[in-house]
Amino acid sequence: MFGHKLFRAVRASGLATSLQCSAQRRHLSIHEYLSMDLLEKYGVNIPKGAVAKSPEEAFQVAKSLNVEDLVVKAQVLAGGRGKGYFDSGLQGGVKVVYSPEEVKELAKGMIGSKLITKQTGSAGRICNSVYVVERKWIRKEYYFAITMDRTVQGPVIIASSQGGMDIEQVAHENPSAIVTLPIDINKGLVQADAEKVAVQLGFRGKGITQAADIFQNLYKLFIEKDANLVEINPLAELANGDGIFHQIKLALEINVIACMDAKIGFDDNADFRQKDIFELRDVTQEDQREVAAAEYHLNYIGLSGSIG
Repeated sequence: MFGHKLFRAVRASGLATSLQCSAQRRHLSIHEYLSMDLLEKYGVNIPKGAVAKSPEEAFQVAKSLNVEDLVVKAQVLAGGRGKGYFDSGLQGGVKVVYSPEEVKELAKGMIGSKLITKQTGSAGRICNSVYVVERKWIRKEYYFAITMDRTVQGPVIIASSQGGMDIEQVAHENPSAIVTLPIDINKGLVQADAEKVAVQLGFRGKGITQAADIFQNLYKLFIEKDANLVEINPLAELANGDGIFHQIKLALEINVIACMDAKIGFDDNADFRQKDIFELRDVTQEDQREVAAAEYHLNYIGLSGSIG
């Protein structure tokens, strides 16, 4: 279930040992492309891209982006997609390519096939679509998440200057790299606190304000959409550009910050007031026993093994 790794990471860091994730509650998790759409609606900078549900559609999306470097991402609700493999024989669920034709060929191997990762188990999960996006050149990667802390009975920020990797590994190997900040839900995430987190992560110059604005927009999304997890990994400082203009940007500390990947989860108890969000649920990515139980407003947690 999503969120387990995040809570384990925080416990391992020794910075917020009271955070716990209930294994007996179901949560809605939506595909990456839908999460990215939400980010964009909340004013967060993301790479250009679109979802495709067929190889031909993927080809057309790639052409419309009008860039040479592209990334094709299998839309499967599981971590470790990049290191996974498909039952079609294709290796990896996240691929960098250089033409619309390559996008089309990759989509043929992904769509309609099952992706097997360390989280899916040997059964894998079906890939019904791919997310085709422009490739961005990254100068530095960060990790940023907002989740719920039962102890303070409100949201908490968990962030790190070491993004683009397993946050649990970061917490285990370098606990001092984890930054946490409880948020007073009555005040919200104020500018001063958002900027404090940005500084702790290592942003400088105008990047501090940029990052703080993103943090506040993510918090607004978290509250307004009844989320219980907003996870950005990586949050990236981009290094696009070259020549004299790029050198001027570096000197003025005006690098662009963007969210390159997102995972958003929602509290099932909020389905009555977040109907537009819960319509995004993809039941093909869930345990069908849990799906059937949910129709009768029951919690069912499928376990492996046998009794007797």
